[in-house]
Amino acid sequence: MNIVEVIPILIIFPTIFFIVKASLNYCTRKQIIQKGLVNEDIKHLFYANGNSIERYLPSSLKWGLVMVFAGLALVVIKMLPYYIEGEVVLGVMLIAAGAGLLLYYAIASKKAREAKKQQQAHQ
Repeated sequence: MNIVEVIPILIIFPTIFFIVKASLNYCTRKQIIQKGLVNEDIKHLFYANGNSIERYLPSSLKWGLVMVFAGLALVVIKMLPYYIEGEVVLGVMLIAAGAGLLLYYAIASKKAREAKKQQQAHQ
């Protein structure tokens, strides 16, 4: 097995583990708070400073989108039947990564507006 074949495995599995772990921790803490098993002094720790999914998801989503778009650009370029210069490949990958960032911005803006509306509804 070549080192180039091992690197994606070393990146993908820890990333999946981290996302699943953060999601499960968030769900567990949310259920504990909703059932009232903690007092009011501790609730702010879970939402503001704790290991909540809101803390990790935006960053994970952003870099996930960037990597997917850059990877898709590379796959498409490699599938083309003719040779493309390295500079063009890099440019296309950067454009695709930028498109991933723009998509992330749209998603994050929508989520921020929804959270703001939800917060105003609770007040």
